[in-house]
Amino acid sequence: MKKISVIVPVYNAEKYINRCFSSLMSQTIGSDSLEILAVDDASTDNSLSLISGWEKKYPESVALIALETNVMQGAARNIAMQYASGEYIAFLDADDWLLPFALEHIYEKAVKSGADITGYFSRNATEYSPDDLDYRMDKKNEFLKLTGSADLIKLLFTGRTMRGCWDKMYKRSFVEKLSLRFAEGVFDEESLFTVPAFLSAKKYYILYEELHRYFENHESTVFNLAKHMEHRDDNAKTWFELYHVLKEGGYLLREKEVTEALFIQNYFNRSFLINIPRGLKYDVYTVISMQDTVREFFPEYRKNPILMQMRSLKYTERLMAYEVNDANMGGFEDIIREFAQNVGNEL
Repeated sequence: MKKISVIVPVYNAEKYINRCFSSLMSQTIGSDSLEILAVDDASTDNSLSLISGWEKKYPESVALIALETNVMQGAARNIAMQYASGEYIAFLDADDWLLPFALEHIYEKAVKSGADITGYFSRNATEYSPDDLDYRMDKKNEFLKLTGSADLIKLLFTGRTMRGCWDKMYKRSFVEKLSLRFAEGVFDEESLFTVPAFLSAKKYYILYEELHRYFENHESTVFNLAKHMEHRDDNAKTWFELYHVLKEGGYLLREKEVTEALFIQNYFNRSFLINIPRGLKYDVYTVISMQDTVREFFPEYRKNPILMQMRSLKYTERLMAYEVNDANMGGFEDIIREFAQNVGNEL
């Protein structure tokens, strides 16, 4: 069994593939310890050929999964997970890279701690530099035993982790036991995977090392789709689906305050905070529908002790109380801009 399965979704990333794969094949843990599952999502550039070259060079470590139609990142990752056989699973986007010792550091901590999830940190980068090996942070690593709401609050509401999937390593047995998957057909797909993982983990190790480099790529799929009206509601769709997953899985009963606070902050607040500052407009019907969804799912959210500690609650209440019509949408947008300027997203 390989130590780590690394899933890399690829779509029109010919400029970055060699950099990404070089960072993986030069890992100090050894390429023979890795299973790289590269999913070419029907790229129209030279991505498929480049991945094929890496597969031929490292046939025991690299496996190409070529899709005939574009399915977007969520479905691409779901497909790759069906083939994962490593002890652990990690994710890496094709335009990002890892420092040479990253996977060795993460794997050692994961095995020693027995953590279901091992989180690490990322640093934004605008260009690749082989001399960039700085990873240390002025914080001690943490091992969290998640036994109840207080532990989850510490993990999820204090900046210790983010919704993304790519700054964490997961036990494969843990992922498979929960049947974790990503939302499909949307660009904001990760919460459907990560939130149930957070709520189910019993052991969570936080490695305070910036081992990942997040490339600020203005040509990326996420960056461009986020500006399109047709994907305006992707975040809300993911969280709407996630609500039902959490309900069916019993999370709403076990951790009601945590799931309620996460839903309000992400489905409602975050949807508006990420879209309106980008210039994406909302119609009256959508706003009313989202207000009604909150009232239906969590009618007593104002009494949530987690939300009551947040500065955002007063803005949530103003937005929920706002009676939108075709003539006053500008006022709703003004609240969002004030919200973004004074508070921003508190998760």
